[in-house]
Amino acid sequence: MSSPQPSTDVRLTAPTVAPFPDYERYDALAIALHWLMFMLVAMAYATIELRDFFDKGTVARMFLMDLHKWAGALILALVVPRLLWRLVRGGPAPEPGPQWGHRLAGLMHGALYVYLIAQPLLGLVMMNAAGRLLVLPYVGIEVPAIVPPSPALNDATGDLHEALGQAFYLIIGLHAMAALFRHYMLGDNTMRRMGHRR
Repeated sequence: MSSPQPSTDVRLTAPTVAPFPDYERYDALAIALHWLMFMLVAMAYATIELRDFFDKGTVARMFLMDLHKWAGALILALVVPRLLWRLVRGGPAPEPGPQWGHRLAGLMHGALYVYLIAQPLLGLVMMNAAGRLLVLPYVGIEVPAIVPPSPALNDATGDLHEALGQAFYLIIGLHAMAALFRHYMLGDNTMRRMGHRR
């Protein structure tokens, strides 16, 4: 009587995939405000750059400037609620990393908030100093003047508004590069915390 042969049946099993580690996210309102303001800042920059392709007085140039005014007004209207919400609600604990990195990130976030408040305010002061009121296009909402007409103030705020806008190309670029570096090179959850959980 022959002995039973060992079974040669090999069952293939799918490799075990470790679940993506859980992480603390910002709340839904903070995420919505973050990306809304990102789009508004992008629109403000895009419209001011694109306007130079069109002659003064053309419909296209006036339309771009209308969008620029709307972007600035909405940024100014949203930045204070966003800042207050951040102070009240807080945010996730910082990702692991050196203390100097956390301090640098804090300084950069502070600079971004200063910019988001100062830049649209400078635009409003510049218009008022030139003797113009900000009237939101297409809805006719008139924003009261905060300073009287002043040619000197108009020149000063105009130069500062432009210089600050140019300087913050660098700050915004560094902010984006830091987030991408942490996401792709360090593999942490900095960017995931500000996105939709899958």
